[in-house]
Amino acid sequence: MPKFSKPWFRSGRGWYLTLDGKQIPLGDDREAAFDHYYRLMRQPKEAPKVRGDSVAALIDAFLDWTQKHRAAETYIWYQSRLQTFVDRHPDLLASALKPFHVQQWIDSFELSSGSKRNYARSIMRCMTWCEEQGLIDRSPIRHFKKPRGGKREQVISEEEYQRIIHCVPRQYWRDLIEFAWNTGARAAEILAIEKRHVDLPNHRIVFPVAEEKMQRIPRILYLNDDAEGIIRRLSARFPDGPLFRNSTDSPWTTEAVNCAFVRIQRKLQVKYCLTAFRHTWCHRMLKAGVDALTVSVLMGHSDPTMIARVYSHLSHAPDYLLESVKKVG
Repeated sequence: MPKFSKPWFRSGRGWYLTLDGKQIPLGDDREAAFDHYYRLMRQPKEAPKVRGDSVAALIDAFLDWTQKHRAAETYIWYQSRLQTFVDRHPDLLASALKPFHVQQWIDSFELSSGSKRNYARSIMRCMTWCEEQGLIDRSPIRHFKKPRGGKREQVISEEEYQRIIHCVPRQYWRDLIEFAWNTGARAAEILAIEKRHVDLPNHRIVFPVAEEKMQRIPRILYLNDDAEGIIRRLSARFPDGPLFRNSTDSPWTTEAVNCAFVRIQRKLQVKYCLTAFRHTWCHRMLKAGVDALTVSVLMGHSDPTMIARVYSHLSHAPDYLLESVKKVG
C-alpha cells in the first residue's frame, strides 16, 4: 500500500514533515503545523515537461482546477492517488489509455475493495472532468467497472455502546462519542462544528452551502435533548473555533480520533470508528419505524436510495423483520 507524507512529532523538537527525502520543520503548535502541512501539499511540485495530450498533463489540469475550486482535503485526496498513476505511466498518452491500465494500477496495491474503488474513482473522475472541459472528446475509461465497495454492516448494540462509554472516563472524549450516537452525523461534520453553526432556538446545527459536503444545499443536523445539552455546554466554553476538543483544548483531528479508538480497541478487542456510530444511528431510526426517506434526509444523503443500496443494517435484525411481517398479516 502506498505511503503518503504526513506530519510527525519529534519529542522536544516539534512537528516535522518528511517530503522528497527532506525533513521540513513545521513548528511546535499542532494546529499551526497541520495548516503549514496543507499549504505545502497544495503547492504544485516542479515536474519535467509533459506532452499536452498525455494523461499526466490532463491529471495536472484536473488537480489545478481541484486546488482552486475544492477544499484542501479534497485536493490532497485526489493528488495522493493520481500521483501514483502518473508514477506508473509517466508517458502514457490519453489516446492510448485503456481500462486495463486502471485495473493493473489498482491491483498493484494491497488495498481493501473500498480503497481500490476510491483509486478507480479518482482517475475516472479526472477523465470525466477532462471530457466536460473539452480537453478530450470522450473519457477512454468511461465504462471501466469500479471494484465493488463494502457495505456498512457494523452495528453497535446498546450494550456495546454502554461498554464503550464505560471505557471513556474523560468528558471531552465522551462528548464526541455521545454526540455521534445521538445525531448520526458524519465524523468530519462533528469535528467541524463551531458556535457560528449552532441554531439552538431551532435545536439544530446548520452548515452553509459552502461548507456542505456536496455544496448544494445547507447541511442541517437536528439535535435531541442529549446532543443539544452537549452543544450548549461546549458553545459556552468555546466561543471561537471547533467545539469538540481534546484534553489540551485543541480541536480534534481525524488522526487523534483514530488513535483514541485504538485505545478502546485494546480494551474491548473490537474495532470501532465514528462512522460506525452513524451507521448504527441509521439502523436505530429504521427499527424505530422512521421511514427511509426521512432517515435519508436527516443523514444528509443527496440520493435517498443510498440507504437501500449501501446500508444493510436491518438484515441483522431478524426479530424486527419478523414483527413487521406479523403486522402486515
